[in-house]
Amino acid sequence: MPTVPVTGNLREASGEHLVGKIPEIHFTLNAPNAKAGVMLPTEPVTVQPAADGSFTANLESTIDMLDDAWYTLSIQWLDAAGNYVKADFPDWQLHVPTGGGSFSDLFGRPPKNTAMVYVSLSAPSDPGKWTFWLKDDPANPANPLNTGQLYQWRKV
Repeated sequence: MPTVPVTGNLREASGEHLVGKIPEIHFTLNAPNAKAGVMLPTEPVTVQPAADGSFTANLESTIDMLDDAWYTLSIQWLDAAGNYVKADFPDWQLHVPTGGGSFSDLFGRPPKNTAMVYVSLSAPSDPGKWTFWLKDDPANPANPLNTGQLYQWRKV
């Protein structure tokens, strides 16, 4: 599968580019993944912004990967001599569509709680990846069909 471009701009809070520093942006998959006969490790994709702060990262789209996928990122910068200065690790998820896009349109904060417990005597019809199913009758704890078994739903 070809990679798709994700474009953006890196600036200081003052609006200036990181003058006198050598910035790098590292895009890393949240976990190893696969799609269309390709295995994708978590080896970061690193880009250096241009002098005006603009960058293009050529990344694999995440929406067509086997498992839930997104990129995390880190931003680090070196001084003019190439010595480490600092790094930031934003708590964002970057979801990349098959056409790529602008960085600011693709990222979001991860949900605080991704797990959900579905309580019913019948299995959920369209659960998410982190759905758990407790096989019980929520309206009648004395129902003889209650098993108390907890299943983690796995979509295949």
